[in-house]
Amino acid sequence: MMTTATISIFRNQALPRGPRVSAPTIAIRPAQAPRPDTVDAHLVAILDASLLPGETAQVGFARKERELGGMFAALSILDARALHARLANPKHGDELANKFARLTFERRGRLLDFLADARRRQALAAGGR
Repeated sequence: MMTTATISIFRNQALPRGPRVSAPTIAIRPAQAPRPDTVDAHLVAILDASLLPGETAQVGFARKERELGGMFAALSILDARALHARLANPKHGDELANKFARLTFERRGRLLDFLADARRRQALAAGGR
């Protein structure tokens, strides 16, 4: 009796017949490669930026945190919520979330808290007018 499996010449196993399912591959883009003009691209550019000449790591990463905070402040409430969800739970293949996850725990926490606070900031801004 014949089975519906094929035999691999590289392994001593039977391989199932049918469509092959593979995980998507992700191309690694060099930091110098041009990026489309999106919020994600600007945020990744901030995270990828080198330290300025003569800038210590502490000062450089504090600058990056301020720049990320400035970008986060310009987002709408819905965009801030969506970005918060992405950054708080990074998925495989999400370049921005994975680069953000490399920040120190304290920096990530402050920036995520800032994103989560978008509604309150908007309410305070509207009440102050």
